[in-house]
Amino acid sequence: MFGKGSLLMVFGFILTFSVYQNKLNHSVLRSADNFNMYYMKTIVHETALTAMNFGINRVWDQDVTSDTFHVVVNNCSTIVSISPLGLDTVKVKVKAWGYAFENEFYASNSDFMKVEDSLSAYFSYQMSLSKYFWFTNNEGYVYWISGDTVWGPVHTNTVLRTSGSPVFYGKVTAYRGIYPNPARRSNPAHFYGGWEVGVKVDYPTDMSHLIAAANAGNGSAPPNEKSIYNKPVSFEFLPDGKVIRQVDTDPPDTVSIASIAPTGVIYSSENVRVKGTLNGQLTIYSENNIYIDDDIVYADDPTTNPNSDDILGLVAGQNVLITDNVPNSSDVHIQACIMAIYGSYGAENYSTRPVSGTIYLTGSIAQEQRGPVGTFSWWTGSVTHGFLKNYRYDPRLVSLAPPYYPYVRALRLVSWWE
Repeated sequence: MFGKGSLLMVFGFILTFSVYQNKLNHSVLRSADNFNMYYMKTIVHETALTAMNFGINRVWDQDVTSDTFHVVVNNCSTIVSISPLGLDTVKVKVKAWGYAFENEFYASNSDFMKVEDSLSAYFSYQMSLSKYFWFTNNEGYVYWISGDTVWGPVHTNTVLRTSGSPVFYGKVTAYRGIYPNPARRSNPAHFYGGWEVGVKVDYPTDMSHLIAAANAGNGSAPPNEKSIYNKPVSFEFLPDGKVIRQVDTDPPDTVSIASIAPTGVIYSSENVRVKGTLNGQLTIYSENNIYIDDDIVYADDPTTNPNSDDILGLVAGQNVLITDNVPNSSDVHIQACIMAIYGSYGAENYSTRPVSGTIYLTGSIAQEQRGPVGTFSWWTGSVTHGFLKNYRYDPRLVSLAPPYYPYVRALRLVSWWE
């Protein structure tokens, strides 16, 4: 009896361990399948990313807007589709696939399992110039100095120069370099948003779209009554959405911004002077100079209300200048997107006017040649004439721009989906 019991126990152990071994083998196979599947999914995804880079390269370097091609990477296949969406947007779509052995799938289908992945990206060619806080085509030999504080992205197509310890909170890019080299401790400037050299962005000079918009708003009205001006004109903006307008030596009148600029654009072939508190959205384009005679701010201050929809563009064919007058002799507050196409943004009589406090500017500045707003002592680093600068980027400009504001052709990622 003891012998039979022992035999039954032996057979029981053999059966138990056989079942256990079978389950262990199945678990090992399942683990291997899971590992293989995870590995293949990773490879396919990386292949899709590689193919996307090929597609982006064609869009970026070759200006391709419509194409379909195949790429084979890591023994995986991909198809890349590039297609235009309107005049400004390009879609790049990638589909990648490979094959992996999966035990149960193979047992049922006698074939390898297909593993797929896809990516989609949307790119835009046009970017409002106001997205750069500071943009110069030629920075010249003007220096950012101790006491200068700048928020927002800064770019120049030449060399950016610093003296002392100015502070940059946005990224700084310069095509021909930054002097002194910010990688060295001898440059005490603070680049909190980072910096990069070798970056060039084409500077826009064609303003025909602004003239067309002003003409569309002007309709059949004669010059100097609505959106088109061929005489010097001044605008004093009022918080209620109106403006005191004076054309040359004519008596001033008070009109609503909406009535004289239904498309949001005013065009003048002569000088324009501005000041006051703007309630609305407006771009003023002058082929000559624009003078800032006093504070020019928004009725709804974006520094306290980020949902403010007031916005102003000042685009001058020549210069945008802070007037040398009594109102601007002790600080000046500016809220606007400023562009001087063939000239500079700066202070009138910058080298002879007395020390005039600080320019508090919220918005953006673009100019052909960087214009000075004052002079400073090399020995002390302090201002001897004109202004210090406290420039703050308006964060709304990431998605908001003045009506018909000039744009740069710079490919940028709008969205990415995996």
